[in-house]
Amino acid sequence: MLRESLSKLIQKEYLKSIIFPLLLIEAMLLWAYFWSNAHVSESTQKALIEETKMHIKEISSRSAEIINETFKDVSHMTALFRQEHETFFARFNPQEVGTKNHRYRQLENGVITNAQQIPNACTLFYSNVKQTSPYRLEKAIATEELDGFYNTMLQSNPHIAQVYFNSYDSMNRLCPFMPDALNQYAHDIDIPKYNFYFLADEKHNPQKKIVWTDAYLDPAGLGWMISAIAPVYKGDFLEGVVGVDITIDQLISNILSLRLPYRSMSLLVDEHGHMLGMSQALEPYLGLHELTSHTYDAPVENTISKPKDFNLFDNKANALASFLTKMVKENTPLDEFRYADTDFLITQNPISQTGWKLVLLLDKDSLLKSGKDLKAKTDFIGYVALGFMALFYLVFLFILINRAKRFSSQILTPLHELIQATRSLKDKLVTTKLPHSDIIELNTLLDNFSAMSHELQNLYDSMDKKIKEGILENMETQKMMIYQSRLAQMGEMISMIAHQWRQPLGAISTVTASIKLKQSLKKFDLTTEEGRIAQDEFLTTAIDKIEHYIQFLTNTIDDFRNFFKPDQHHEKSSLTHIIEKTLRIIGKSLDVHKIALEIDNRSTREFITYEAQVTQVLINILKNAQDVLLDKKIENATIRLNAYEEKEFFVIEIEDNAGGIPESIISKVFDPYFSTKAEKNGTGLGLYMSKTIIEEHCHGILSVSNTERGAKFCVKIRGEYDVRSDQ
Repeated sequence: MLRESLSKLIQKEYLKSIIFPLLLIEAMLLWAYFWSNAHVSESTQKALIEETKMHIKEISSRSAEIINETFKDVSHMTALFRQEHETFFARFNPQEVGTKNHRYRQLENGVITNAQQIPNACTLFYSNVKQTSPYRLEKAIATEELDGFYNTMLQSNPHIAQVYFNSYDSMNRLCPFMPDALNQYAHDIDIPKYNFYFLADEKHNPQKKIVWTDAYLDPAGLGWMISAIAPVYKGDFLEGVVGVDITIDQLISNILSLRLPYRSMSLLVDEHGHMLGMSQALEPYLGLHELTSHTYDAPVENTISKPKDFNLFDNKANALASFLTKMVKENTPLDEFRYADTDFLITQNPISQTGWKLVLLLDKDSLLKSGKDLKAKTDFIGYVALGFMALFYLVFLFILINRAKRFSSQILTPLHELIQATRSLKDKLVTTKLPHSDIIELNTLLDNFSAMSHELQNLYDSMDKKIKEGILENMETQKMMIYQSRLAQMGEMISMIAHQWRQPLGAISTVTASIKLKQSLKKFDLTTEEGRIAQDEFLTTAIDKIEHYIQFLTNTIDDFRNFFKPDQHHEKSSLTHIIEKTLRIIGKSLDVHKIALEIDNRSTREFITYEAQVTQVLINILKNAQDVLLDKKIENATIRLNAYEEKEFFVIEIEDNAGGIPESIISKVFDPYFSTKAEKNGTGLGLYMSKTIIEEHCHGILSVSNTERGAKFCVKIRGEYDVRSDQ
């Protein structure tokens, strides 16, 4: 439960009784203002959207009809263009064409083209792909009379970029004039292989109607475009194909650029999903950049259509493209969609002349902009009023708080004296005589506090004495536990010393017996030089052996003496050195009892730790494992010792195959005086002291768990790295 000072409480009561009611009334008025403003704005926007939905279909339909009329005009002109060429070829007789004083040249590789540019003349480029075709030059000269009609076609419609005729044997007559035809066209260009030709041939267009291509890259150098094409027959023979081109740039700027009072975007897509053209504003939403121009690094030798990304039906990774695909395929007239933080109203209408679809996207934010601007203005007025109100209440609150402080000071001054007295009593247990105030209730409180402080002083003195006595008693208990643990370990060490000394003492006994035997049997003839030399060699060898065994006994004594040194300190060591030192002490005991020790040491790094204390822990764990293996008479008794490094820890795992520790006592094995060997004089302090050494001295972790084989003790030492060992 939270508590507050009396001063805060008085101030809060002032605020509750005066400020809060006023603020509540003002807040309700402001809420009503903003709510009504938001409600009116929302209602207006909904009405505007519904009205727009009613009209957007009509706008979209009209736009589609306008585009359809544009394409219809281009189709009519294409039909006239075809008729003019069919009339020409119906009366064309190459034998009547004069080949003198013409304005064309024929290159050595068979290409025929304009000799020079003449005003109002069209480009003539005759590929060398079919040089054996008869009357090539005559056809080039004769079709020149059509140039005037070509120019009339261009001037009659601003949407048309160029007009052309392509013959079956790859003659191209194109207007307006293209100055660099020899570099722009491949000299062996096979025109019937391009879509602006074969889409109108007999195979693809048996009805001989006007055909619209999808977007392709113009070989003549005008970039990306679409074409209305029509076949030109002489009887049943296909002389060629006429075409009227509209560039994608013209399509976007002249046809798709709808001028609406709000932000809109348009998209023209054919029946196969190819996006023929889109508004620039739509490009970032579809993740594409419309292809309106092209840098020609080499002649275009095949039909190059727009990349696969420009197929609306295949662009499944884009959510807006997927939604538009669904609308187009299902022929949905009107729908709404939110994408990239933009809300769209979307309509689609067919272009009957071409079978394409016009998709119109309306940005709802631009539609609602005027309403939102009006709401922002009214909101601003409300915020200004809120600001003035906040300023007024800040001044009023300042005056009110000052009055509350003066009132509370009359009550709180004696209480502050009492608080200071309690602080002194808490910190130093010093009793203070408090002066009386003018308030009866506070005087009673001060008198009670003085009496209580005297009682606490007496109680503290009594408790302090008892605590000191308890600390001394606890220190004696701790010393006794350490002493008991040392005595138990020393007893075990004496047993290990016996095992360690048994072999070298036996060897010394054997050597001395050999000396006595040879001396008693007088094996050496000391009267001869050879006998004396043999005796010296024998005695020297025997003495060396005795000295070797004595040195072993001395080293053993040093190991055990160092093990029990009281002034142990940090020193550089490694898991390898610690394990070797441990086995020098307990290894012989394990051998005598036929307990196999499997060692897997994967640690080589040196670190700083209490080496002797860690050795003491390992000996204690190994000795416990030995005892339980012997008690349970385990066949093939084995102890596994694994050493490795894990992050900042150096880890030693000791696992036996004695079946594990019962689950009922495994949580108690590190408790002081808990032992399963009470009948064998177990002190219950070994593992307790081991855990204390590892966790308090070595800042590590000592834990135990059961495995399928038996008990596994895990020693983790947080040692400091020795940098020199890494170099």
